[in-house]
Amino acid sequence: MNLFKIIAELEKVDPEVMDRLSHRRSALSALGDFSKKMALAAAPIAVGSAFNKAMGQNTLTDANGILNYALLLERLEYSFYDQALKAATLTGTLTGAARTAIETIRAHELAHVNLLTAALGSNAAPAPANGFDFGSAFATYPGFLTVAQALEDTGVRAYKGQAGNIPRTLNPTVGGAVVNLLTVALQIHSVEARHAAHIRYMRRGATAGAQSTIFPWINNADANGAPAVVYGAGNPVATFPAESNLAQGGISNLATGLGTTYTVEDVSAAFDEGLDNTTVTAIARATATF
Repeated sequence: MNLFKIIAELEKVDPEVMDRLSHRRSALSALGDFSKKMALAAAPIAVGSAFNKAMGQNTLTDANGILNYALLLERLEYSFYDQALKAATLTGTLTGAARTAIETIRAHELAHVNLLTAALGSNAAPAPANGFDFGSAFATYPGFLTVAQALEDTGVRAYKGQAGNIPRTLNPTVGGAVVNLLTVALQIHSVEARHAAHIRYMRRGATAGAQSTIFPWINNADANGAPAVVYGAGNPVATFPAESNLAQGGISNLATGLGTTYTVEDVSAAFDEGLDNTTVTAIARATATF
């Protein structure tokens, strides 16, 4: 389903959605260009609100719903790296240690897909019939890594946003063994965070433009060329603040609230923030059609 069809379906549920998106209509008219398609994700609140009406909720509570949501994200990431490794446009630049790293990340994503599929059993949603289309994401090596950063950082926030909704007592049998899915989800989350850090490290390389201002962690809500929405607030903001958030553990400003002065960069980099499923879905839909 492409974004035009999604908007059409949303209008059936919420006729006012296009009015709230009116200031983004110029972006809708330019969806053929991948960079502009990514820019559409800057309207997550309006899109998220419409999805909420369609879905009846903006936080998943059903275990199968949460796991299928994770499965879709893992399929998306696996397909992204699989297509990158097969892209003729990256043959001359995605080489050596960089190619080995992407092959390893692809293998991790496939392992996640297979485990979640096994855990869901007959409740697993089918993979998108037409696969995933990432547009011009593989046109250049720096561009590929920018999109990879956006996907990995979104994935980390997505897992964190749903971890609290996974029942602690959900213990299905997978491969003949009983497993605790909350534990597995947290294990996957930490691996996704390592992927994000490594992709950011790769962007510092000479082939990717020697972007020395990019760090393996997120300072403030700095997107480094990726869509800003990936690092912004979700919905509701109180539950899903932006990555620049300084309030933690009941302290309104951790930069000064502990009696010791920390920089805002230090505080924001020390904590990652979760993201709600509707905003994550909007980002995913702006990244690829499926």
